Amino acid sequence: MTKASARELFDEWSSYDQVLDHNYMFHDEIFRDVRRLLASHYGGHPFTVLDLGCGSARHLGRALRGCSVSRYVGYDLSGVALAHAAPNLSSLGCPIELHQGDLLESLKTSGERFDLIFSSFALHHLVSADKAVFFRLACERINENGMFRMVDVMREENEDPEVYLHRYCGWLRSEWRPLSPEALDAFCDHIRNNDFAETAAKFHAMATNAGFSRWREINRFRWHHVWCFEKSQSRI
Repeated sequence: MTKASARELFDEWSSYDQVLDHNYMFHDEIFRDVRRLLASHYGGHPFTVLDLGCGSARHLGRALRGCSVSRYVGYDLSGVALAHAAPNLSSLGCPIELHQGDLLESLKTSGERFDLIFSSFALHHLVSADKAVFFRLACERINENGMFRMVDVMREENEDPEVYLHRYCGWLRSEWRPLSPEALDAFCDHIRNNDFAETAAKFHAMATNAGFSRWREINRFRWHHVWCFEKSQSRI
């Protein structure tokens, strides 16, 4: 995916806000699970967060409320999304850093470590080789007993990429009807040209090769999955 093509769609944040408002991609259910698991894992212990492809941080900001976040760092290509993120994160009561940049480049250019690396509906924009690099770098950047929590689309194990794209766009056009025809066309065009969904087995292999010792699926809603990858045994 080119950086320009990502910005072109998500700088039109009003359209994506409609997707969030109507819960078309199951954000409410997904982040209810994320909130529960973060509270269970960290309890009252402070932890640092690196959010890659943070967008407006609308849902993660809510999920982190009540947690002892000591520092939050977010990256996204869209300056418009980052402008929305700042007020959505203000209630955390910790230092907030927001950077306009590519999620993979952000891992390459800094050696900082974090307790939690989080990415929501962003990793599928990378081709397979870049996803493998992402997993390796993410594992290097996570503190011991830390984790990578990923929310993303995945193909079924026997689902050809073209079949997946056809089914997903068909579902989108059927279920996202309140959006304008122009917005639906823009989303489908973006998906067909920039989304490279993997299977769970492919992600398992990438995680193993990168050095993650444990992974599990938390939940799924159609093609939308919640996964947790850990460097060592978790307290959950």
